[in-house]
Amino acid sequence: MTEDEIIRLGNSAEQTLASEAFNLALKELDAAQIESWANGQFKTPQEREEAYALIRGARMFRSRLVAMLENAKLSKAQAERRIELRR
Repeated sequence: MTEDEIIRLGNSAEQTLASEAFNLALKELDAAQIESWANGQFKTPQEREEAYALIRGARMFRSRLVAMLENAKLSKAQAERRIELRR
């Protein structure tokens, strides 16, 4: 990946992380998962465990997604620094 591509990707990551729509969507997904857990009418312990696993999975997905975007921002900063040092 070229440094220009890294910078473009980093800019996109910054915009995504700062996006009101992105952050609202993450909050709504969290709230929906927690609500389904709290109000679940589980017939078996297995159903309850599956619901809990979905919540954990959603949180893990969110955490990894945000980490990937943060890494893209860091890569951008590093690419910009390399460009600056070459001048």
